[in-house]
Amino acid sequence: MTTNVKHTLQALRASDFKHWVTTFWLVKRKLSQQQAKYSVLKVDTDAKLEQKLKNAVTEKILDQDYQLDDYDFLTADQDKSLLTIASSETDVMLIQAEIEKGTANAKVEQYEQLLDSWAMVIKLEHQDKAIYAYRKISKLNHAARLSHVSFIQFKDQELKDLDEKEIFTIDTQVDFFTYDGTTFIANKKEFEKTLNFRAGMEKNRDVVLKEFVDLNIFNDASLLKEHIGANLNYLRKVSSIQKSGYYKDATFMEELVKVNQLKNWGLQVENGAIVINEASIDLVLTLLNNGRLESPINHEMFDAAVKKKVT
Repeated sequence: MTTNVKHTLQALRASDFKHWVTTFWLVKRKLSQQQAKYSVLKVDTDAKLEQKLKNAVTEKILDQDYQLDDYDFLTADQDKSLLTIASSETDVMLIQAEIEKGTANAKVEQYEQLLDSWAMVIKLEHQDKAIYAYRKISKLNHAARLSHVSFIQFKDQELKDLDEKEIFTIDTQVDFFTYDGTTFIANKKEFEKTLNFRAGMEKNRDVVLKEFVDLNIFNDASLLKEHIGANLNYLRKVSSIQKSGYYKDATFMEELVKVNQLKNWGLQVENGAIVINEASIDLVLTLLNNGRLESPINHEMFDAAVKKKVT
């Protein structure tokens, strides 16, 4: 993580949000050949809800319990981590470009327009500054599911049916927010769902496998592609391998082969290329991500799916 990102968040936390204007947006999403297309609707809110929405965003920003860390495809428990990634690496730029069209976007005028929304965005802006805070929309706001849901209220010592009311449910948690080119992620799972990160990881898989072939790393990469498939765990590993890029370093690959022979890890190498078989695939993915590590204290060896470089 760059020092600039830390300074950006510090400066944002020092802001007086009293005069920041709050607007509320709903995001609609359509998938075509795994490509997401987004449109937005502006939703007017009363003063009480507007303040509640603003508070949800500012409280997340001002929460000092979160520790900044880089987003990675493989991460440990991140309950108190605020992960960061360049907004340009995500679909938020597409969504925000739609919101920036302002009054060119339609405004919600009928209840039915609220339904089947993909996400909600709370935008805070002041002068030339803007914060976009995102939350995945509840499944209860999808038209097909609402037909099987009863909304009830306990009043005067009995349950009362509220089915005739036009109800739209939101919660005011913030999954992630963007500011000044950086996306700050409080809920990694919902962030990845909202922005269709699985499709991005599948693209990473295809890019990496092609580079494996071009670099002659394996005798036959087809079995690797078949094994990885659409498995989310393997997609994360492959995306992490691409991000670290160790396989592009000829010296690293030469040392991998030498250490494999020295430690008798079991990889077969023929004519400088690794031979792929069912038994070796998990080991290959671990080694290409530099995940087989030795403790300098007692020299025990570990396969680390998640690791953090010590600087």
